[in-house]
Amino acid sequence: MPVFDPTEKPIPALPFILLSNLFPLTGVLFYNMSFFALFYLFWWETVLISFYQWLKMNKAERRDEPDPNFRINGYTLTHEQVNSKKYMRRMYAITRIAMLLFYLLFIVVFVGIYTTSESVFQEEMISVGGALVFADHWMRISFILFIIVHGVDYVNYIITKQYQETSLRQLGMPFDGRIIIIHVVIVLGTFLSIYFSEKLMPGNPKAGNIAFASLFVLLKTIVDVIAYRKLQRRSETMISVYNRMQKK
Repeated sequence: MPVFDPTEKPIPALPFILLSNLFPLTGVLFYNMSFFALFYLFWWETVLISFYQWLKMNKAERRDEPDPNFRINGYTLTHEQVNSKKYMRRMYAITRIAMLLFYLLFIVVFVGIYTTSESVFQEEMISVGGALVFADHWMRISFILFIIVHGVDYVNYIITKQYQETSLRQLGMPFDGRIIIIHVVIVLGTFLSIYFSEKLMPGNPKAGNIAFASLFVLLKTIVDVIAYRKLQRRSETMISVYNRMQKK
């Protein structure tokens, strides 16, 4: 059973989560930040999450059984592999890097180039190039907020000793709800963008971007808050069990 210290309180993370999601949306709504820049920021946030997840794996202590539904090269991992930090961290890094590179290509080609109209192609390409190198100060501040949010999450993981009840298999899953968001936004966002441009805001050249960005941030915030609440309930349950044991 994990050894909890009731005096070690987690840092409140929900305000940082909400701020980090709403701040870049403000850049799209009221300033000149493009929807591509928002998607590109999302990609970098996923890079940060992957890095912190990789760090968490080095601290995970709970041993786990292989999942028959999770296979590598067609084979279910052995008990030794699924509990080997060296093996699981290496496989996670390889899989995650490959996935991130694929989605970077997808974002640049589809969001940055394919969805750009011919009439504004040159202007948009300059905007895409600026976003890639973080030329926009709004992007830089947003990225710093992402570092703070996920840094706080990692600190909470350490100070609340979540690693004592976390397994490598839990942390080593390469796919998550964030990947689903990309596909949902691309499909639904296209129709929403057309509706905004033609019906709700026909005279606004940024109508499509506003629709895309608002849907994207709404779905992302919902997923982030649900994940945070789930983790919070888990920590509270573990501390409650510890306190009951102390009273006996």
